[in-house]
Amino acid sequence: MMQIPTEDHLSRMYFELAKIGAFCAGSNKPWPYKIICKEDLLAIACDMSRFDPRLFDILVDYFIRCWRDINPAAFRQYYERMQAPQTVAVMMEFFAGVARADDAGYFAEYLCAGLKPVTPQYYFYNLYSPGGKLAQRAVEESVFEFKKWGFFASERPAVNIAEKRLSGSFDAVSRRNILIRILTEKGEISLKDYLDALKYSISRQQALLDIKSSGLAKCKGAGRGAKWKSAA
Repeated sequence: MMQIPTEDHLSRMYFELAKIGAFCAGSNKPWPYKIICKEDLLAIACDMSRFDPRLFDILVDYFIRCWRDINPAAFRQYYERMQAPQTVAVMMEFFAGVARADDAGYFAEYLCAGLKPVTPQYYFYNLYSPGGKLAQRAVEESVFEFKKWGFFASERPAVNIAEKRLSGSFDAVSRRNILIRILTEKGEISLKDYLDALKYSISRQQALLDIKSSGLAKCKGAGRGAKWKSAA
């Protein structure tokens, strides 16, 4: 069972991951784990990522760059002792969306095979105040790659730590909820406001179609200067 990691445990995790090529730095602090191999370390790290969004980003980036160095069969052997091997499946969703090699898809499929979505729950522990706005947004505006495996999280991970390039997508339900929120907050929005809220995860054409077909807003003006006012 995964212990709630302390700051020292997270620092040690960064230290160990850096030794295998992850873009992070930590310290050789004491912790309760005896690491047998790289795959053992990754299994612990994936469970631990639910306590630290930065660790999640580091792992997604590591899988994208170093997946050929991982023995998938050895990795799967640790699933039975993980608190939630579905964390691996979530990371593979982001991995598969970026990795370009033909056999990368087979790697992701193998690591996800046989896994089923968890009972709906937040991905990150202790990140949101109970009943708070951020908790509500995590549910209503969840990123599709998390939602597919039963998790709620509205943060898109950085799939390239150095460039801070984001990955992930919002399905139609999450996009509509985002549109409702910004219209409620602002009363009147531009297309740019909607794209900003979505972190430019969709095209301008799709964003315009979303607004027009939503029935939530009325257009004022034309072209790039057009504004959309809440129809409520």
